[in-house]
Amino acid sequence: MRQTLAFFVVALSIGTAAHADAPLRGDPEAGRSLFRTECSACHSFDGKGFPGWKAAHPDRPLPDLSNTAFLVTRSDEELHAVMTTGMAQGERWIPGHAFASLGPLDRWNIVQWLRSRSLRVEDFFPSVAKFTAKEFQIDSPGSDRLEAMGIGPDEMRVVVLTAYRGSRKPNEPIRLVPWTPVELDLLKASDRLGHLTFMDIQAPRTGEVIHVGFAFDLDGKLAAVRVRHDDPARRSQYQAYEKALSAFVGQQVRTATQLSAPRGLSDGVQWAQVVSRAVSLSAEAILMFEKAERARTAFDL
Repeated sequence: MRQTLAFFVVALSIGTAAHADAPLRGDPEAGRSLFRTECSACHSFDGKGFPGWKAAHPDRPLPDLSNTAFLVTRSDEELHAVMTTGMAQGERWIPGHAFASLGPLDRWNIVQWLRSRSLRVEDFFPSVAKFTAKEFQIDSPGSDRLEAMGIGPDEMRVVVLTAYRGSRKPNEPIRLVPWTPVELDLLKASDRLGHLTFMDIQAPRTGEVIHVGFAFDLDGKLAAVRVRHDDPARRSQYQAYEKALSAFVGQQVRTATQLSAPRGLSDGVQWAQVVSRAVSLSAEAILMFEKAERARTAFDL
């Protein structure tokens, strides 16, 4: 069966991208209820998008609000503003998005609910203070290596999150650094901790699609794996998935690679196939990040 992969670099909880002057938290349960009432007609209850709406409006792509890659590149203020003004990132009008029925706190509650469903970058890199996030189009020769693994051209775009150490006060949010020359020049390569991607993968045996974060150290080793718990009542199942995935931690992944099945892992061969696709896409996207960094700093003294 063809594995379904949706690629998101690291993506961490969007809440960590908020500015310090924004409310530190809303009420996620209240936000969940409000989202179901005010937003689900288009976005569906889970934020993935109502199929009927998407079929009726093929000319108006609907973002997947459960997609970490989408969330990680938007601050809390931007998410709040789009429900206030109806303007996406301050420049694109979205019909039906100026909610007169929602007060400011209601909108913060919805933002918090969206954030509460995300994995957090600090769970992978505890000393992180800031990060960048950018979607990369994997080109040749990386795309050739991936195609040899059966990965199609439409899967060659991956968001990569890069974490940096630094000082951060208690309760101070982790800062999303804009991908602009001035901001990037202020980052130090020596402060770089590693890279993070987020993907949806299909678990062997059960066939369930799970949302997974893959962290890599600067040497290209898989450093940590976390599974998002979408349903608190199924915590033990998510932990079982995470235990299986964590068996691959420590393996080297610098380019597209077929990982070895860990000894003693149930369904190890099947897990190795699924994980190899995910980490290979991640590794090739990280190489694109490194290529972009070399080009950006080529004339630095």
